[in-house]
Amino acid sequence: MQKTLYLATFDVGYTHILRIFYAADEDEAQQKKDHLECEINAPCKSLEHYPHGFRLVRSTIPGTAEVAEQ
Repeated sequence: MQKTLYLATFDVGYTHILRIFYAADEDEAQQKKDHLECEINAPCKSLEHYPHGFRLVRSTIPGTAEVAEQ
């Protein structure tokens, strides 16, 4: 199963927290976002998908990942 990269941004008042995760579809991404909101105790400011990945300093995060079914 192929999953797509998502980036969630949370505003915690004094700073922003970025969390990246992979999800199979929009429903799974929404579930993971909701879980992160509870974990971080802050609303998600934005949720974006990056199917082609993106680069950070000296790192490349792939846009999709192949995962085995459980």
